[in-house]
Amino acid sequence: MKKERKIQFVEEWSREIADVPHAVLVNYRGLTVAEVTELRRRMREADCVYRVVKNNLACRALPGTALEGLAEHFVGPCAVAYNRQDPVVLAKTLVEFGRDNPALEVKVGVVEGRLLEADQIKQLSKTPARVELLARLAFLLQHPIRGFATALKNVVRNLAVVLDQVARSRE
Repeated sequence: MKKERKIQFVEEWSREIADVPHAVLVNYRGLTVAEVTELRRRMREADCVYRVVKNNLACRALPGTALEGLAEHFVGPCAVAYNRQDPVVLAKTLVEFGRDNPALEVKVGVVEGRLLEADQIKQLSKTPARVELLARLAFLLQHPIRGFATALKNVVRNLAVVLDQVARSRE
């Protein structure tokens, strides 16, 4: 790769990852082309990006970003996977793929500027996704309101039943 092309790549990738808060560095050595293709497909479906970047170019693009902590871990064949929304989805996708393809090794990750080791990323993959947590929260917030509405409905129903019984008894 010519020097101008390298400089251009570093600038482009630096802009691309400027606002990326979550990333995971993986070792892909031992994966076949078909397996890497499958991994890329799964990453796209999860709205994540999987990219193989030369180590020295990656280290030049990382300073000033939330992924800066990954720079020292770019050793050997590395690929970086990242997304902008949910770190749990990213971790789940990689860990699930790693279960089926043990050649994929999760090295280290960054979640909102905090460096995570491989076992912490595996723990993160076991947590519910953001959407599921929001659904649970909505249910918990809705439950007391539903109970209150049911109680009010029962009071009105019981009043109607009592009035109906009084009316029948007077006939």
